[in-house]
Amino acid sequence: MSKCFAEGLPAGQFDRAPFTFKHQLLGHPALSIEGLSESLPQLPADRIAYSKGLSDLTVNFDRAHIEHGNGLSLRETIETIRTSNSYIAVRDPEDHPAFRGLYEDLRSEVTALLRGSGKSRAIYEPRMWLFIASPNAITPFHFDRYSNVLMQIRGSKQVAVFPNFRHDIVAQDVCEAYMDRESSVSLWRDELDQHALKFDFMPGDALHIPYISGHYVKNGSEDVSISLSFFFQTDETRRWTSAMRFNHRWRKWGGALGLSPDPVGTSPLLDRAKAQMLPMANGLGRVLGQARRLARG
Repeated sequence: MSKCFAEGLPAGQFDRAPFTFKHQLLGHPALSIEGLSESLPQLPADRIAYSKGLSDLTVNFDRAHIEHGNGLSLRETIETIRTSNSYIAVRDPEDHPAFRGLYEDLRSEVTALLRGSGKSRAIYEPRMWLFIASPNAITPFHFDRYSNVLMQIRGSKQVAVFPNFRHDIVAQDVCEAYMDRESSVSLWRDELDQHALKFDFMPGDALHIPYISGHYVKNGSEDVSISLSFFFQTDETRRWTSAMRFNHRWRKWGGALGLSPDPVGTSPLLDRAKAQMLPMANGLGRVLGQARRLARG
């Protein structure tokens, strides 16, 4: 019997399109403000980023805690979250006993769903993130390196999700660089909003955000928002990731020759070949780097 999700989740649609369903985590003690006030200060400081409540879709989400500090301690931020106009993001909280069982339940259920639908033999790099935000706070437009199940615990929000593999939304080279662990850049342009699918979210609602789908979030005005994301990779997304990393490496040394790689996601055979050739590309990159250093010397 499912502990996390309602029955009938269409797992065959993972990473093809966003879809909504219901989760069963309301009332979990670790996900209340009281539970979070106790557990979060016990986590390593580098697991938690907090900032002012953001109001601009163009803000670089990865640097918001550096560039938009709220001047409060973490405990003060949690205790005043309803009125302090703040935003808290917590990564990998499962090391704390309060979250360990929840993490294992999510990992088990998502694995079973994907195996049962024939989508993946397993899930890889499963991660939990928590988001706690003041009323009206915004999560700026960004995309993730993972598939995502987003679950609303408290408060309301509107989530705007954009089609993945659309290079008029996220440019091919920008996406490839980010998947190869380079820093993200500001991507938002107002004209993008015409491509969004928008979902109104209440406690108990869940949403699948496909791999590399751009998205932003606007929290409701009536209450603090608490949401939980479960991120993971599948057999397919791992192959796409490796193929994008290959493309990024190719651009670094093939661009001088006028060679431009085909986009990932258009040919499964080509994607598979690129993923398999990534180790060779890594080796070639090291050789070329050494040659450049010798030439400069």
